[in-house]
Order: sequence, then C-alpha cells, then structure tokens
Amino acid sequence: MQNPQRANLAHCSNQLKALKAENYTLVLQEGDLCLQKNTLPASLQSVIYAVQAEAHSNLNQFSQAVTAKEKSIQLAVKPDPRANLDLSAMYREAGNPKKALELVQYNLDNGLGEAGKGSGFHMPTYYHLGLALTDLGQYREAAEAFSAGLERQPDYAWAYYTRGVAYDHLGAKDDARADFKKFLALVDKKYLLEKHKAKLAELGVSVP
Repeated sequence: MQNPQRANLAHCSNQLKALKAENYTLVLQEGDLCLQKNTLPASLQSVIYAVQAEAHSNLNQFSQAVTAKEKSIQLAVKPDPRANLDLSAMYREAGNPKKALELVQYNLDNGLGEAGKGSGFHMPTYYHLGLALTDLGQYREAAEAFSAGLERQPDYAWAYYTRGVAYDHLGAKDDARADFKKFLALVDKKYLLEKHKAKLAELGVSVP
C-alpha cells in the first residue's frame, strides 16, 4: 500500500515534471495539490509558488502570476534580487509599469545586484529598468538604461531592439535603425514575432 505522505509529496515533483514538459495547466494543478496536501517548510513553499508564477505567466495570466510571485518572495529565506526583476516583468505584463519600476528601483537603491547585495548591476537590472521606463513613456531614460546594460553585455540582442524602439520614439531614426540592424545580427530569428518584424519594417529594416 502506498504511503499517503509520499503520494501527497508526489504532487510537488509532478509539478516540476509538468514544467519541464511545458504543460502549464498541469503545473498549476499539481502545484495546488502539493500546497494543499502537505505541510511544507517556507523555503519549499516559496519554490512551489515561484513555479506557479512562471506557469501563470506562460498562460498569460499575469495578475495571478503577480500574486504567486509575491507569495514566493514573502516566503523566501533571504531576499532574491532576481525574483524582484521577475516580479517587475509580471507587473509590466499585468499593465502596471509604475509598480514594475518601483521594484527595479528598490534593487538599485539598496545595492541589490543580481548576485546579491554589493555584487554590482548587470544587464538584467538595466534591461528591466529600461522596459519599465519605456512602458511609462520615459524614452530618453529608457535608452540610457539599455545603454548601461549594453556596456556590460554588448551581445544581448534584445537590448538593441528595445533601445531602438526608445530611439524611434525620440525621433532618432538613424540611431534606431542602427540598433535594429545590430539586433538582427545577434538575435535567434526563431524568436522574432510579427510585431517585431513590423517594427523593423517601419524603419526599412528587413529580416533576411
């Protein structure tokens, strides 16, 4: 006869298996059962909620993703600056760029680099900063943020695209066009969506 406790804990491992299989609906089902049927330490609950948040995001359920990610952060043993960046992205997708900016700014104000306090800031921080500023219509500041990120990681394709978008809004068409060309030289074309191609086409940049 199967041990009931072991059977209940199987829901937790099944959640991770479902995530690997990109079956996000099953991720949520198994994650809920894992949380409901087990008395888990806070650190493990934090992981389960983080996976739930990722699944909600992949299902475009951004409000639910925010809720799950906030629970994950609250239960975490120690602050995770990258979790704040993930939550910032979820808030942007949920239509709240102001909150998204606050989360990135919190990391900056408290010296919380991606690898922890005092570790310095790299592309992820500046990229999320730029995205939030872009959504708020602060295009000059956004371009500066993307530039700061590119100083640290000059081969990150998407920062060229997003900086190009910011330049375009500022009327700097030549700079935008140059960034779009750099973007195309670096990006894996399988990740290009029609909206990206359309934006490039606006400035006469075609996808090879």
